[in-house]
Amino acid sequence: MAYRFLLEVPKTLADDASAVVSTVSDAQVLVVRNSHGLGFDDPYVDMSIAAHSLQVIEQLYRWIDELGLSRPESRVVVGLVLHGGRRLALHEMTRSRLIAAIRRDQPWVEHTLPKIGEHERDHVRADAAPPAGPAGAVAITTAPSRTVTSHTVLGVDMIDTEDTLIVGGTDYAVIPVLEIGAAERFYREVFGLQLLRRVRRDAEGGWEEVEHAYVHERAMRDNVEADIVFLGNGALGLALRRAGRAARLDYARIENAVGITVDAQSAARIKAMVLMRGYTLLGSTPDGFEFRDPFGVAWSIRRAA
Repeated sequence: MAYRFLLEVPKTLADDASAVVSTVSDAQVLVVRNSHGLGFDDPYVDMSIAAHSLQVIEQLYRWIDELGLSRPESRVVVGLVLHGGRRLALHEMTRSRLIAAIRRDQPWVEHTLPKIGEHERDHVRADAAPPAGPAGAVAITTAPSRTVTSHTVLGVDMIDTEDTLIVGGTDYAVIPVLEIGAAERFYREVFGLQLLRRVRRDAEGGWEEVEHAYVHERAMRDNVEADIVFLGNGALGLALRRAGRAARLDYARIENAVGITVDAQSAARIKAMVLMRGYTLLGSTPDGFEFRDPFGVAWSIRRAA
């Protein structure tokens, strides 16, 4: 099941809006018709949108920002009409508030959408135990390209995540990325996350497990990249979502913020990597530190008492 809403845009911007939606791999425009909700003389159209995540909202905000339509004084309004009939103007709301409003409007989607491949065969090596990960996740064992650190995440606080998936009762913070291979390597190396599964869209719009012998570079060349990579370590679950090659993704404007609690030794190791690699350190206290990773996520690292 997907989120559904109407996107109200001026007729002159309809083609551009459709192109923006098409840059998100799990969203599509279903129907375009004249918008009578704004008056018969108003040159607007309603675009019926279906989206399996809310990454399309981020793309729409970037688009109106580029057009200068996000300013409060803008006379051109781009808005959404929710399932319950509520009309919301994008320039009057932040991204996170709009996403929260859509989720409240369609709470059933979170409980049905993320059941990716639940009836499909799980590719787990018979001679190896599945790696530890969030409860309910399906494990896939692969050899990491580099040594993975052994941090154990003891607690998680989804401080301000733009989107989440719920799989098997476990929350995954969704992180949109342009290069999913580089993102997977980063989170495995820095946070010691284990690969749980990779999935991609099939020709019919459903989900399929990615083959066991998957290599990111080869998949990019053959245009068969994974669309979502699930990673986990203790209480922390991440879902890396490939934004698509045509997407315009500005990591500086990502509003994801996640807090984790680790033991003192793990906190020291993570901080050492942050400093050695030159990531942006946002603050430091006796109990922990904060930094921004290369994919726009602000992390709050706290040492367990």
